[in-house]
Amino acid sequence: MYARWYPFSGVGIDTYYDQESQTLAAVAVDACRGPQVSLDGTPLVGRLPSELEPWLEETASTLEDPTLPEYVDGLRFGPHGEPYLLSLGLILRCQQNGDHARCRPVFLAPQWAMRGQEWIEDLVPEREWLTY
Repeated sequence: MYARWYPFSGVGIDTYYDQESQTLAAVAVDACRGPQVSLDGTPLVGRLPSELEPWLEETASTLEDPTLPEYVDGLRFGPHGEPYLLSLGLILRCQQNGDHARCRPVFLAPQWAMRGQEWIEDLVPEREWLTY
C-alpha cells in the first residue's frame, strides 16, 4: 500500500498521503457533498461527465508539452475509463448520484502525477477506486 487515507467526510473530501514522504499526495472531492472546485473558471465537482467532455478535449489540446514525458502529456484514460490530465495532476472519476454519474475530481501532487498512469492505480488506495 502506497498511501494512507484520511476522510474529511463532513466537508466531502478524502485525502491521501504518501507513506514514504508523509506528505499530502492526492485529494478527492466528493461529487455530492464536496465543495465546488474550478479550474480556469470551469466547475469540476458534481458535473455530468458529458458536460465536461468538450472542456477536457480543449484543455488537453493546450497541454501538449514536448518537455514532458509522453506518458504524462495530453489526455489519457485509466483502466476504469476515467480521463487523466496528468500534467495538471487531475483525474476525473465518476461517482453515482441517484440515476446519474457525477464527476469526482482527484487532484494529484506532482510527485505522483509525473510517475504516469501505469502507477496511479497502485499509488491511490483501492478505497478510492471502489467509490462510485
